[in-house]
Amino acid sequence: MAEAIVQWVREDVAPLVGRLGELRQLDNYDSYECRGQNRVVGAKLSEHGRANALDVRSFRLAGGTDLVLTDPSAPKELRLELRRTACARFTTVLGPGSDGYHESHVHLDRRERHNGYRICQWDVRTPEDAAAAGTDASEVPLPRPRPALRTRGRNDTRQKL
Repeated sequence: MAEAIVQWVREDVAPLVGRLGELRQLDNYDSYECRGQNRVVGAKLSEHGRANALDVRSFRLAGGTDLVLTDPSAPKELRLELRRTACARFTTVLGPGSDGYHESHVHLDRRERHNGYRICQWDVRTPEDAAAAGTDASEVPLPRPRPALRTRGRNDTRQKL
């Protein structure tokens, strides 16, 4: 995973964002963290728990400018190219539009799936997209909460309601 990130940044990201300024830093939210998917207790182990995922928020350019991947006002064509290159290199790309958990960043991983199945779900949004839909680009529906768990008996056996 680390090698794939380095290759993506060196070969794809740096030349693309270089049109705006020299790439200085990748700002990420999460890399290794042993937890269930989407931080749901009891869920299948996340690729973050396998050190096989990275959540990318933005790229910092020389001069301190941040190119936030989920910012609707950031150059759309540039973000479309970043999405294209990410989807070519990683088996999972989740961003805005994939679910309520990935609206503020782009999740990248190299999870191996049956028959080489890949997921590329990242809507590159613009302010015009939000205006056409009649919503604010920052208003994103979150997924419904998971059912509550209750305890039963002395052994604290958990059971879904």
